[in-house]
Amino acid sequence: MPIDRERSGLPRNPLTTRAIRFVACTILGVICAGCTTNGDPIASVSSPATAPPTSTAGIRQTDDAGRSLPFTTEYPNRWSINNDGTPYEPCTQVSDEVVEQFGLRRDSVEDVAGSDFQTARGCRWTYVDDGMSSISQFVGNILRPQLGLDGYKAKNSAGKTWYPDTFINTRRVLVGSIGAGVCSAYVQSGGAVVVTTVSRFDIPPPPSAEVCSTAVDFLRATISEIPA
Repeated sequence: MPIDRERSGLPRNPLTTRAIRFVACTILGVICAGCTTNGDPIASVSSPATAPPTSTAGIRQTDDAGRSLPFTTEYPNRWSINNDGTPYEPCTQVSDEVVEQFGLRRDSVEDVAGSDFQTARGCRWTYVDDGMSSISQFVGNILRPQLGLDGYKAKNSAGKTWYPDTFINTRRVLVGSIGAGVCSAYVQSGGAVVVTTVSRFDIPPPPSAEVCSTAVDFLRATISEIPA
């Protein structure tokens, strides 16, 4: 089991931290490869005027219902034409109770986006007993929403193992993995897909069935907030 340096009191290794963030962002990039919408970076219609890059003044900090993000975003186009297919915002709508239920640290919440105008819009939480492993939930527009999950699955088959679909409250859920220790559950919401990804960096990693089960369970615990 990897050492959680924050909890153990050991100094953080900045190279390790950067490496973890790089791996996590790479995973998100692969998962959302089929979600991207072409277009120039623009703020969404409901966004206020953007501010200079050196300031967050005027940059939208709330979801569509006015709930504040648990962090201050510096990205004027965090909400964009790449992820506006659903109003669902994991960062404000995943409850603290759910976070704790899955053994995650509430204060570890962070934006999955590593740059402006990304497709993925959502949050990541790390485990209490393993600061390298995490669960993330994010949204991204489906390139051809009229084809639904079938179209999404067909476009995202390269390098991915798809497991049998499952259902949560009659809603179809895709389950897939891009490698050992990583599994995602996908549900459609409007013209977007909501992706729940479990990333375990244990050595050796847990069995795929266990990781996928956790992803589906986390989605099940939050699906009442996700519009169809």
